[in-house]
Amino acid sequence: MDPSEVKYEAPLTKHLFRKATSRGMPLSGTIEVSPVCNFNCRMCYVRKSPQEVAAGERRMLEVGDRLRIAAQARDAGALYMLITGGEPFLWPGFCILYEELVRSGFLVTVNTNGSLIDKDTVEWLKKLPPVRLNITLYGASDETYGRLCRSPQGFTKTAAAVDMLRAAGVPVKLNCSLTPENAEDLEAMIAFAGERDLIIEVNTYMFPPVRRCGSGKTEDFERFTPEEAAYYHIKRYRLQYGEERYADFLAGLRDGCARIEGLDEYCTDPLDGKVSCRAGKAAWWITYDGLMTPCGMIDRPSVDITKDSFAACWEKLREETDKLRLSGVCQRCESRSVCHSCAAMAYAETGTTEGIPRYLCKMTREMQRLAAEYLRAKEL
Repeated sequence: MDPSEVKYEAPLTKHLFRKATSRGMPLSGTIEVSPVCNFNCRMCYVRKSPQEVAAGERRMLEVGDRLRIAAQARDAGALYMLITGGEPFLWPGFCILYEELVRSGFLVTVNTNGSLIDKDTVEWLKKLPPVRLNITLYGASDETYGRLCRSPQGFTKTAAAVDMLRAAGVPVKLNCSLTPENAEDLEAMIAFAGERDLIIEVNTYMFPPVRRCGSGKTEDFERFTPEEAAYYHIKRYRLQYGEERYADFLAGLRDGCARIEGLDEYCTDPLDGKVSCRAGKAAWWITYDGLMTPCGMIDRPSVDITKDSFAACWEKLREETDKLRLSGVCQRCESRSVCHSCAAMAYAETGTTEGIPRYLCKMTREMQRLAAEYLRAKEL
């Protein structure tokens, strides 16, 4: 089976999310264990040094805090759990947290850069495997990793981990954050995934680092111009799916009927004219310092889960999320069906969910222009 054809979610999962959303059930959660990472990627939205964490106003949650939250979440209906960072395998309490979550019945997924996974880690994961490990691939050489992630041996370590995990039967999906620093490796990264029969999800849009720099700020991090992001978004589609599907995709872009997905499978299911995803409706995020938010890309709305029960915090978060409004301009835009902007993107780009994320406007228009240009040339 061609891994590019594999849907990220089973029909049953989508059905459960639709039911959970209609009932306000917190079906899916993310526990962010730490913002500390052994990589220092130029486009990271959250990374902090241990010194920065120690100097912060809020303390980092302990293992016991997270297990208490998870137990209350399970009682409220949570089933899916994502563990993320920073780099989760760097956090001292990761193994305890992971084992307890799996044994308590959660379907656990882990986001990781993969570089800290060795033979012993693989053997440990074999005994209690996750639903999936999401490993971010930042390039196809140590040189690229050194340039983008400031980790000179990052690719060698990550590639070795991927191969060991596959040999052990541990499910792996590859994510790729594409920037000017690793764009030249795009074809090689897609080939890396193809040679191993792995799904690779390539994203060319990078969120402004709201939680690192503050809302509405786009300086001091690495990403494409909107036009470059459009070009590489289309290029990666061609490389992954081939010429026939590529042409169909471009026709959909030109005609305004191609659905551009968000960051991953959790950023789907548009529901109404408000927040058009599962965030704050069926999904939640707990930051490393104990704030419950709808989505990890933004810092508002938030509820302090160290001061109340999970159920009480979830109800308050749902109420606050329901108050959010998107720009009327975006809602009426003729390109809305092919633009993947969302409340989090609007907030990250402008400082408010009601702002117009001009970056996404330019990116979408450029994708449509490129699509029309290609199709015109093909008809000649």
